[in-house]
Amino acid sequence: MSTQPAAVRDTGESGQLHRGALSLTGAVMQGVTHIAPTAGVILILQAEVATIGLATPFAFVIGIVLMLLVGISLAQLARYLPSAGGLYTYISRALDARVGWFGGWMNMLYDPFGTAIDLAALGYVFNAALVANYGVNFPWWATFLIAGVLVTLVIYRGIEITGRTQVILGGLEILILLAVSVQALFSPGPGGVTGAPFNPGNATKGSDLFVAVILAVFTFTGFESTAPLAEETAHPRRTVPRAMLISLGIVGVFVIFCLWAMMIGWGTEHLSSMITYTGNPVFSVAHRLWGPAWVLLLLAIVNSLLSVSIATSTSSTRVMYAMGRNGALPRWFGHIDRRFGTPRNAIIAQTILTAGLGLGLGFIMGPFNEFLMIGVAITVGLALLYILSCLGVVRFFLTEKRRAFNPLLHLVIPLVAAVTVGFVLYHNVVPVPPYPINIALPLAGGWVVVGIVTTVYMVRTGKTGWLDKATRVLDEPAAEPGEAPKTAET
Repeated sequence: MSTQPAAVRDTGESGQLHRGALSLTGAVMQGVTHIAPTAGVILILQAEVATIGLATPFAFVIGIVLMLLVGISLAQLARYLPSAGGLYTYISRALDARVGWFGGWMNMLYDPFGTAIDLAALGYVFNAALVANYGVNFPWWATFLIAGVLVTLVIYRGIEITGRTQVILGGLEILILLAVSVQALFSPGPGGVTGAPFNPGNATKGSDLFVAVILAVFTFTGFESTAPLAEETAHPRRTVPRAMLISLGIVGVFVIFCLWAMMIGWGTEHLSSMITYTGNPVFSVAHRLWGPAWVLLLLAIVNSLLSVSIATSTSSTRVMYAMGRNGALPRWFGHIDRRFGTPRNAIIAQTILTAGLGLGLGFIMGPFNEFLMIGVAITVGLALLYILSCLGVVRFFLTEKRRAFNPLLHLVIPLVAAVTVGFVLYHNVVPVPPYPINIALPLAGGWVVVGIVTTVYMVRTGKTGWLDKATRVLDEPAAEPGEAPKTAET
């Protein structure tokens, strides 16, 4: 009987992912860069102020609290179910492998599509900034292609290089925006330094706090991308859940502070002018404070969008690999490059998808409309993944891990998180957004239908060899047919 870990036996290859190559720091930065905090602040401030006005930071305080409930829930599963499958494995093990396949299918709408729209946004933002400030028109698609090549090279060369790159790029983007935010407090606009933005009573009269919180909640998504790196992370049962919560905590404090500081820098007495401003208000504050050196902030958002593209590609290729390894996807996806220890074929597929989707839709509807439309679609997929995972926490700890059951951690928090995400999902699509963003709804709905139909087809035609393997985690021996899987506690 082979003593190789199940993760290696399933591939039929001698290669494997690089075990233990990623440190806690690298895992945290995977979560941080996937959230893309700098891009979030720069791209969302104006829209959020238009939604709720002076109380914008308060909406983000509520948003991070709600997302921490989701993070705490997912961290419970991360302690016991380390796997490159991430949420696909969590749902398969905690609920049912058939539901897990559907979850894996929804993940294919989330991270793989995410790289395409992030690179499209990068091309759009970079071109717009160059045209507005220097009169230089560098095509968005050229930036897309250059950045796409860099992303593929980084994720293909190994998780060690990917981790180091994320630490450098993520650290740089945070330091730049943090520096200009701190200076904004020392050189405030009209209204001075005030804590009024944290008072919900200062919201614009007639505004909808719930809508503002929805925008905030989805600003903090991405922390769960540490889960698919479990097989490459040192001490994953301890490191991955910590990385999830640490990355959420860091980004929560950072985003709320920077939004508040940018409002102070603009001038809290003149926020109405921010709503009608035709440029980017964060860039405007940087111009006032730093003069020509404002270009560092442009570098920061380029870093942020490049980093999130690396993070989404890294996460999505591990899930493709895990699903190919156990037969839930064609086994072609389960091939590992023996030299670099990376999922070669999954990376090839991800690169082709990124180029085809990103450039195709970008030329059809424009890169920013593509970003908005696909962004709404993938939030539907992510919300369903969160809900299924939170429900999985309840079932997992009421059944397989009954002795470890904690009413607060394994019942109250995950149920509250699931209900909250459900409300956010509903209000994200109702009322129907305007064209072209409304295209996202039939896209997401069609994706859900195809996932359900495919799952039913695979089960009814007897193509179920992947079912037992779908629940397997790192270094866990295969269970005999009908035998409940066992998870190591350490």
